[in-house]
This record gives sequence, C-alpha cells and structure tokens, in this order.
Amino acid sequence: MMLKTLMWGWRLAVGGLVLLLAVCAGRAGMEGIVALIPTGQWPEDVVFDPETQTIFIADEGSATVTAIDAGTRTVRGTIRLQTRARHLAVAAGRLYAPNEHSRFVGVYDARTLVEVGRVAVGEQPHGLAVDASRGRLLVGNEEDGTAALVDTTTLRPIAVIPVGRGPGGVTADAGSGRGFVVSVKENRVTAVDLTTGAVLGSLPVGAGPTHLRANSRTGLVYVCNTEADSVTVLDGRALAVRAIIPVGRYPFPVTIDEARGHAFIVNNRDATLSVIAEDGLRVVETRPIPPNVSSLALDQPRGLLHLALKSDNRLAVFPVPGTRP
Repeated sequence: MMLKTLMWGWRLAVGGLVLLLAVCAGRAGMEGIVALIPTGQWPEDVVFDPETQTIFIADEGSATVTAIDAGTRTVRGTIRLQTRARHLAVAAGRLYAPNEHSRFVGVYDARTLVEVGRVAVGEQPHGLAVDASRGRLLVGNEEDGTAALVDTTTLRPIAVIPVGRGPGGVTADAGSGRGFVVSVKENRVTAVDLTTGAVLGSLPVGAGPTHLRANSRTGLVYVCNTEADSVTVLDGRALAVRAIIPVGRYPFPVTIDEARGHAFIVNNRDATLSVIAEDGLRVVETRPIPPNVSSLALDQPRGLLHLALKSDNRLAVFPVPGTRP
C-alpha cells in the first residue's frame, strides 16, 4: 500500500513538473510584450502605414486583411479578399494585396478600406513592393518565374520580367530605384530597374532564401537564408555580396530600421530575434520572442515592433530592442 502511495505521489510530482514546464514554455518570449491584439485566421504578413497610422495584417487562413489603429490598438476594419494573400504592401494612401489564386492584385484605399482597383498579373502573385516616388509596384508571380512591374497611377502592368524559378520575397530600394526579387529555387536575387523593368543582374545567396528587405538609405539588402541559418547582405547599388552573417535557426522574416541602421531577423526555430547593425555588419543582440512569428513590422516613431503570431491569431506589440515604448 505504501509503495502504491509513493508511486502515485511520484506521478503527481512528475505531472506537476511537466505542467509547469509547459506553462513556462508557453510564456517563453512573452516578456516585454505591451499588447496582444486579435487578428484573422493565420496572420501571415504585417505592414505598418505611417501615413494612416494603421497596421495591416494579411490573414492567410480567413482570406482577409485586418486593419488595426496603431494608436488605440483596436481593430478598425476588415477587408475580405477573393482568395488568400500572404504578403502586403502599402504606400501613398493605398494598400496592395495579391489575391494568390485569382491572378490579380487588389488595390484598396488605406483610410476607407474600399477597393479602388485591380491589377491583372501572373500565376500566383506572392511577394510585392512599392516605390511610391516613382509610382511603381513590383509583384513576384510565384508559379511563372516572373515579376510584373506596374504603374501605380494607371494600375496597368508595364513589363513582365524573368526573375528565376520560384520568386518569393520582393523589396524596393527607393533611393536607387531598384527592386530585388528572391528566386527561392535558384538561391539567387535578381535586381530590376523600377523605371524601365530592365534586369540589372543577379547575385548568389545562401540556401533556402525566402524574405528580403532593402535599406533605402544605404542600399544594403538583407536576405534570409532559411536552410543556411544565415543572412546574406548585398550591396544593391554595386551589385555585390557584402557579408554572410550567421544567425539563429531558420531565419525569416526581416524588417529594417533605416534611421538607426538595424536589421531585425526572426529565427523561427529558436524563437529569437537577432539584431544586425550595419556598422560592422554583425549581430549585436539576440533576445527571445514568442514562437511562430510569421512577419514583423516596425513602428519607428513609437519604438515598437509588431509581430504576427500565426498559431495564436494575434498581433504582439513588442518594444524595439534598445528602446522604451
């Protein structure tokens, strides 16, 4: 009888320890979070629009875009798409959302959330970026191996550009008028003239490149190599590889603080955030964040990062490392 009692007590103790560890694991990376905001199902991308002070989230599972007021941190509206979007772009009062299975990009008024037009593009439009100063939108067509260059005034494509197999992330350097498209299946990045659509060249990057982001002040482009656990830094203006920086496991996505010269990299399989300083091109800080972050966006004036928590259907508001919210 005593043996059974001891065994039962041991099982309770082990069970309590497992529960405690599970709770601790569930809270890992949540320290410092200043707000959690509900989104649609499976938030995949997040962008911040400083003009309207709105955070836009692409909800892959519900085929919606959730619009959140950055000041009050409340949902101010929802856009229902025809098919899912996994990436968004916003500039000059317009929000762009690719409807992946419908071969078009929806264009919406960023204030009223009303659709103002559609742009016919290629098969499975995916990543996209805007250069508002030149009136250009660059859209990667994932199944075509092309990118569409669009005039944002007329909403008409002006060029279809070969960019390699499996175009993924797209970014624009407004300082040089160049766009960059990742070829996921070829481990390369193609540089494009955003005025003419001419291909300027391509550069090798690491294994499994997916997301990238350009600093329009310096012309550096940060490419996440998910299968190499590294970030390739390109000089997008000289078309040269500047550095390959080891980070955590399975890095993506990335966002840039252009004013401070910092790149923020999510290491998905570590649930950490790496901060890369352009001064020296090195990791200067690594800190825990919540797990399964699918995207992040910077609210530079408030000193905040917005993290899309895909498995939780929430947006986490997080202080930028080294600042106070």
